[in-house]
Amino acid sequence: MTTHPGAPERSVVDRTLSILGVFDRENRTLTLSDISRRSGLPVATVHRIVNKLQGWGALERGAEGGYSIGLRLWETATLAPRYSGLAEAAQPHLVELQGQSGGAAVLALRDGTESVCLSFLSNDPGLTAFWGDPGCRLPLHVTAAGLVLLANAGVVLQDEICAGPLRAYTAATITDGTTLRNHLSKIRREGYAMVCSTLREGRGAIAAPVRNARGTVVASVGVVGPLNMLQPTRLTPLVMATAEAVSQHDRTEGWRMAGVGA
Repeated sequence: MTTHPGAPERSVVDRTLSILGVFDRENRTLTLSDISRRSGLPVATVHRIVNKLQGWGALERGAEGGYSIGLRLWETATLAPRYSGLAEAAQPHLVELQGQSGGAAVLALRDGTESVCLSFLSNDPGLTAFWGDPGCRLPLHVTAAGLVLLANAGVVLQDEICAGPLRAYTAATITDGTTLRNHLSKIRREGYAMVCSTLREGRGAIAAPVRNARGTVVASVGVVGPLNMLQPTRLTPLVMATAEAVSQHDRTEGWRMAGVGA
């Protein structure tokens, strides 16, 4: 039986990616046994690949023997064009938005059916711990930032998500496809999204789209905070102005964002 010359290499890559993929926010430090169990790979295979990853700096071993994502892998990830240019361009505007609004300022982009947090500026430890880690992923239908991204996504994706199932985080989370579709139309018409207690009771958010030079929505900017702080007449203009300021950066200086909006 003839083996395709590329097959062994792809197999190694697949196994390596499987090992890196077992780490998440609830499993930041894992033993070799944990990695083996979660990846479905033999311990001997895991040991061999983990040693290679540790040597390169993709994984680090703690004093107690557990492994976690290494600094070099994090440094490499920050070079992603969809992250670096946009995050840098938005940062001063997010700082200003946080100061003016009194809430948490957030920047997110879409990856498939989820929103990914790029930046989250907050003085509220409760908010930060719940939502604010860069890289935090949430379904698009749950947050204001995600709804903005979904409202401006393609019809195929909207149909897929509206078809459900839609996970409920609170009693206020939209879980009906028709209701969600109508809400998306409203967001496109008004140019912003507002939610109350859809992710966490007593907290809400307002978000607006960030557009590149072609007018394509590539990200969303928002304010998150307690419901008594969420005054639409005051905050909506601030959020929309911030989104426009970040968008304007692309028209004047340009982002290092090859492939953004894809």
